[in-house]
Amino acid sequence: MYKVIIENECNCFIKSDLESEKSFNSEFEAKMEAEDMLESMNKSFCKKHKFRLEKSYDGKIFKIIIY
Repeated sequence: MYKVIIENECNCFIKSDLESEKSFNSEFEAKMEAEDMLESMNKSFCKKHKFRLEKSYDGKIFKIIIY
């Protein structure tokens, strides 16, 4: 099981229809979803925050970090 999770949710994220945690059966699906979410957040959010994608050491969790 692979996961995409959002860390440090900002107000833009909370107001969006995006989910803070999603599970996938394959690494490819999880990676594609994380990259799509990151792109969407960078394009449509208020530009007050920055977003970074990190992969866990075991490769099963993709985190989008909001800072």
